Amino acid sequence: MLYLLKLQSVTRSRKRPSIAGSTGSDDMLLTTSTQVFLAGLTGGALLELIHWYALRREPEFPAYARSVRYWIVSALMALAGGLLAFLYFGGHAEGIVALHVGLSAPLILQKLSTTVASQSGARSVGADMMTFFRW
Repeated sequence: MLYLLKLQSVTRSRKRPSIAGSTGSDDMLLTTSTQVFLAGLTGGALLELIHWYALRREPEFPAYARSVRYWIVSALMALAGGLLAFLYFGGHAEGIVALHVGLSAPLILQKLSTTVASQSGARSVGADMMTFFRW
């Protein structure tokens, strides 16, 4: 019995403190702002990769892919994912959650831009930029 109490005491002392909403598994706990930002950035970049994967069966290479503007906007969207993850969590987050926030940021911005520009009487951003958001 004494052995079980000692074993339980040792396992309790090995647990690291978890953040609010954590499931108790701290294997993917990000502990610096840079880690959180990079996880969000990776989520935003992953979305671009998914976009290109969806285009693999297209018969022609998209013309917008040769545009410098397209790649700048894509990079800015990935950066927005990293920034949003940082703003949400600061320096402490679960890795997969920060990745999800980074992945969702470009999708939310895409939805907002297409909704606002399609309303009657709203100022449009321009046809070429709206095409970027409709992929």
